[in-house]
Amino acid sequence: MERSVSATLLEENHALKQALVERDEKIAERDQRIAELERAVARMAELEEEIEDLRARLRGAARDQARLEARLKELLARRRALVEEIAPGQLALFGLEEEPRTPPCAKEAPDGETKEDKIRPRHAPKRAPREISYEALPEEHVRHELPSEERVCQVTGKPLVPVGEKTTEELEYRPSKLVVVVHHRVVYGLSEEDREERSVEPILAPAPLRPIENALAGPGLLAWILVQKYCHHLPLYRQQAIFARDGLFLPRQTLCDWVLASAFQLAPIVLALKRLILASGVVQLDDTPVRCQGGKGQPNFEARLWAYLSPEVPGVVFDFVPDKTHEHVLAFLRESFQGYMVGDGYQGYGTVVKKQPGVIEAGCFAHVFRKFKDALKEAPVEAARMLRSISRLFELESQAAQHKLEPAALLELRRNKAPPILKEIESHAKEWKGTTSDAGPLAKALTYLDNQWPVLQRFLEDGRVPIHNNSCENAIRPVAVGRKNWLFAGSVRGGECAATVYSLIESCRRVDVDPFLYLRDVLVRVCTHPASRVHELLPVNWKELFGSAAAR
Repeated sequence: MERSVSATLLEENHALKQALVERDEKIAERDQRIAELERAVARMAELEEEIEDLRARLRGAARDQARLEARLKELLARRRALVEEIAPGQLALFGLEEEPRTPPCAKEAPDGETKEDKIRPRHAPKRAPREISYEALPEEHVRHELPSEERVCQVTGKPLVPVGEKTTEELEYRPSKLVVVVHHRVVYGLSEEDREERSVEPILAPAPLRPIENALAGPGLLAWILVQKYCHHLPLYRQQAIFARDGLFLPRQTLCDWVLASAFQLAPIVLALKRLILASGVVQLDDTPVRCQGGKGQPNFEARLWAYLSPEVPGVVFDFVPDKTHEHVLAFLRESFQGYMVGDGYQGYGTVVKKQPGVIEAGCFAHVFRKFKDALKEAPVEAARMLRSISRLFELESQAAQHKLEPAALLELRRNKAPPILKEIESHAKEWKGTTSDAGPLAKALTYLDNQWPVLQRFLEDGRVPIHNNSCENAIRPVAVGRKNWLFAGSVRGGECAATVYSLIESCRRVDVDPFLYLRDVLVRVCTHPASRVHELLPVNWKELFGSAAAR
């Protein structure tokens, strides 16, 4: 009897334990489901915010559209009123019509494309400008008249006289031309009757200054060669062929010598720009590879072209070096530089900071953004959430740029608005760390973010420090385009020459200066300009001091 009771109790105990296990499993499943629902609710809240933002934008767009439509109706009404004031048939006299006509080709697809063609844009689609602007072009007026024998009315037989004029415009191209400028220098001396001593030396009118002494090339030709090579990416051998078609036959070596000599003349201007950038306290830097010839019996090697700029200085300085080591960055910065160095996470920057006290490394959020963008395919939810958070930082900077905030005001805005965003980014990174494959794009992006996190927050220390290095990367972009044409630098000296000219051409682009007009002027001006005022020849200062006179 006792054994049966014990067996019964054991069975009941086992059943209770089994029930407890099942209950715990159900509780765990419920907790997991609750967590999933909470995440779904959070995601729904985010979606609701995005939807409300889009609705607000749509309402704003609708208001703008209504205002524009009202303005269009007003203008059409004015146009109809003007048309009614003119006698019927008179509009045709001036090439006008009461209703605009659509050109036959307006609805055709560009470049033979059809609706079935699939085009994958690399960036967000941009609306191409529909109007052609040519107000700045000079005009040539050509008058077209009927021969005298055709100026007879076919109905009455009476002679026809001009009663009006119809004008049409046509864009035409006049190819550039090479000219030989012959300088006639007058020699002055005493007349025969006044000349008492034959030893009196005659006086010669001074010759115009030349950029390169004893060279045949004038400043305009030298400037055009430099612009063609470093702005339009035409190698010298192609320019040689173009000149030959225009009747000028130049040896390739002569072109090379002219380019090297021109760069030597321009080097002091680049040195002055370098001093300004180093004195600004904030330097952005990046590099790109450039193949270089090693000389006789030596193999080609991969050199680097570094770009240095500052958000405080309108200009860029390029530096050509034979390899990618931190020593060249140290040599450029020298011991005098004190401030922030904005880069892309290159390990050599850490060595620069250690070897040169006073240099503070700052990171680039654009690189973080790109790495998480690469992880969208592997982890769309996590990567998209991180991209939204980083985008909020960029929106903050965009608002500051629109209001043209000074560094002090920008720093105050950052310290008020950026910390919550940074905390959100950091919490996302901690939550996802270790949850993905170590070799996947998301893991790589998280590792990069973790390694760069201290330097990424430097923008909270100084309003002059940008949160990204895009400006420096944009400066390098023309070099990447150009090397597809010229392939490699002929020598280290040629690479240094390219760095000098690239510096001035890119600096011209940033301040809206025509590089041809600039180079044509300074190639002569730099020969006599005081060295103590060489900063006046920087593109931004040249535009104010000499730009108007050089454009004539």
